[in-house]
Amino acid sequence: MKDIIVVYPSRNAAMKLRALIEKGGYHVSHICAHGSTALEIAQEKRSGVIICPFVMSDMSSADLAEALPVGFDVIALSKNGSEQYMGNMLTLTMPLNLSDFLQTVGILASSQSGFTKRSESDSDYISKAKEALMSVKGMSEMQAHKYLQKISMNSGKKLLQTAMDILDELN
Repeated sequence: MKDIIVVYPSRNAAMKLRALIEKGGYHVSHICAHGSTALEIAQEKRSGVIICPFVMSDMSSADLAEALPVGFDVIALSKNGSEQYMGNMLTLTMPLNLSDFLQTVGILASSQSGFTKRSESDSDYISKAKEALMSVKGMSEMQAHKYLQKISMNSGKKLLQTAMDILDELN
């Protein structure tokens, strides 16, 4: 299992989040209040999952995701429904569906996670799958990406494999 790091400015909120995650059977290795602290911790680890607010006091979740070493994923919690997607970050809107949240944490914390930074050819397949979904199903790019992530998480397959399956199905 990868390290799970909770970043939350409110210690009380961080402890509640930790309790939820640990009740779901996962271990939170670190709790901190700032994205910069999570970055420092990540530099000392091989891989991990960081759970944080969409916007922190010192950086956005996207800035954090971009700065992390390969092997780290970010789950950004959005109170206002903001969504942003990157290769190693996904956004969940609050209030959280506890089952979906714990399933997401579990998939990303497992050694089989496929959401970390990927090669250019892998990104091409994912982009082509999004384009196909946008064309055939009338989705926006954000909806297509979210759809790919959801199918990937539900099936336990890597995002790349899910994209390839979608392309095979739609072509």
